[in-house]
Amino acid sequence: MQENLKTVTMQKGIPGTITLLQKGVFIHTTSGLSVREFMVDEIGLSPDYAETRVRAIFVNGSPVDDIDGVKIKDGDEVSLSGALPGISGIAMCRDTPIGAFRTDISAKASDAVSSGDAKIYLKLFNLIAKEAGPTLLKKGVIVIAEDVRAYLKDGAPEGLPSEGGPILLKI
Repeated sequence: MQENLKTVTMQKGIPGTITLLQKGVFIHTTSGLSVREFMVDEIGLSPDYAETRVRAIFVNGSPVDDIDGVKIKDGDEVSLSGALPGISGIAMCRDTPIGAFRTDISAKASDAVSSGDAKIYLKLFNLIAKEAGPTLLKKGVIVIAEDVRAYLKDGAPEGLPSEGGPILLKI
């Protein structure tokens, strides 16, 4: 699933980068990976970081408790966050006793996801965007050039296509 995209390189730490990662970016990966494998093997997070710092995970809007049992597939939206504030945030985080009250909306484990190419829409929030964003951007993410202009403003890198289509953005 290779796309012929123009690669645009930006500097690390440009204001607006975190907001761009919160809005969401596309990445190519492999369907059938567990959420843990996706975080470690594809995004590049250390196993310890994925286990201890990423506290709230959503796949297609459903909170994930079992990061080894829930598998990703083409077209999924994955959101990663550190701890979330308030009682609602506590309820949505992994490994919380309150999680038992949301079992109906939680993502379910599945081995029925076949392996293959996948394009995932990924959102990173709060400290995860700040700490893991540079690791992800080193690998490259697919974004719309107009979004880069809108969120990075004066910090937008040179070489963005004027037509505003998708690009491969890297640091």
